[in-house]
Amino acid sequence: MRIAILALLGLLAGCTSTPTSTAPSMATASAPAGPSARLNRAYAACQAAYERSATPTRTSRAQCLNAAENRYAGEFPDREALSQQQGLRLALAKRVDSGQMTQDAANAAYTRELTKIQAASDARRAAG
Repeated sequence: MRIAILALLGLLAGCTSTPTSTAPSMATASAPAGPSARLNRAYAACQAAYERSATPTRTSRAQCLNAAENRYAGEFPDREALSQQQGLRLALAKRVDSGQMTQDAANAAYTRELTKIQAASDARRAAG
């Protein structure tokens, strides 16, 4: 599960924030961990829209990523963690867009906070 999270972080690094804290599709014998092809396509569509926009903002990209995850929310085992991660993504994107934070600082903050969100998610799952 943590490998899937790290892979997703690497996949969309540099975005003020990236999917996903809650690692969609927990691994089973028939399905590997990680986002489905349709969720990956939605993520890619968000990136493409960001890149081709005449006035791209990290906030609009974060909103697009959040909407994509909401469309496929069933893939995420912990909806509370997903919501927290989406809020974090959007808050950091707004700070970068407003000049309050650099992209590098936002990436570091995102990674740091994502670790905390994932740890809390793991603890909730372990508690049953």
